[in-house]
Amino acid sequence: MKSLFTLIAALFLGAGVASADPVKPVNKLCPVSGKDGDPAVIVKYAKKIGFCCDKCKGKFEKDPAAFAEKIAEYKADSNKCLVSGEDADAEKSLEYKANISACCDKCEAKIKAEPDKFIAKALKKAS
Repeated sequence: MKSLFTLIAALFLGAGVASADPVKPVNKLCPVSGKDGDPAVIVKYAKKIGFCCDKCKGKFEKDPAAFAEKIAEYKADSNKCLVSGEDADAEKSLEYKANISACCDKCEAKIKAEPDKFIAKALKKAS
């Protein structure tokens, strides 16, 4: 009886793990090759972005793809707001995270080597 309970508990817990959402990329097409992205080949991208006010931060959070070109040009040490271009307030920043899908290991390596070069393309293709 104890082993039956253990088996049922293991199946129940295993089902919960299987039903968890997988990592979802922001793009459908590989930003390097333009081919369909492989959901198994994901590059995790993160960048700290500063904003001058909560209004600009909110605009970005609603539609990061609208700022895709600026994200690629944005320097991590920049003290300018990504949205308005005004001086950024250190307390009004966020870490922007995106999962970018690549079509193959070769493209994945290119994205990892220069993520800023490909983030704008990935976001534009996602929108």
